[in-house]
Amino acid sequence: MLDLATVQCADFAACVKQDFELQTSATPLVLQLIEARPLGVRPESGREPFALTLRGAPQLRLPQAIYKMNNPQLGEMEIFLVQIAADQTSSTVEAVFN
Repeated sequence: MLDLATVQCADFAACVKQDFELQTSATPLVLQLIEARPLGVRPESGREPFALTLRGAPQLRLPQAIYKMNNPQLGEMEIFLVQIAADQTSSTVEAVFN
């Protein structure tokens, strides 16, 4: 499993435009990583904080929670996701790493 305590923005930046399979109790959902962006230096943080933006199907509605995800390059991980947008073309979720 991916160690989220040590993962860096660059690790995810290498996976932009790749699919991440989100495991749910029903069928797995696919989200595409559309952005991995730094959030600025924080001296009290052990790493540079960053955020991920992922996009899914327009009908997708996710309550904020920790979700098990899998990516062929990074492997399995558990990430806290928050839905930040939805319209007729897509749904967008975000994960923030401090």
